[in-house]
Amino acid sequence: MPVRFGLLGPLAVWTDHGEPVTVPGRKVRALLANLLVNAGRPVSADRLVDDLWGEAAPADPTAALHVRVSQLRRALANAEPGGRELVVSQAPG
Repeated sequence: MPVRFGLLGPLAVWTDHGEPVTVPGRKVRALLANLLVNAGRPVSADRLVDDLWGEAAPADPTAALHVRVSQLRRALANAEPGGRELVVSQAPG
């Protein structure tokens, strides 16, 4: 299930076999980058919303964040078996 990530320069994701993984949308890529920078540490939903939208948060930021997390999990699941489990939700973040 190894998925490889590149953060220096443009965000890049590859399967263990070197095949590129498409992470759809600017917000989903920003979410992934944020999670990678904070790997191993919980990141609160409030912080993610602030980092992704700042002052221009959508009317229902929690729902919008859930949509982006779902899109990220789907992209990772399509890349490698078990990829969906790379993004977990638990308290406190």
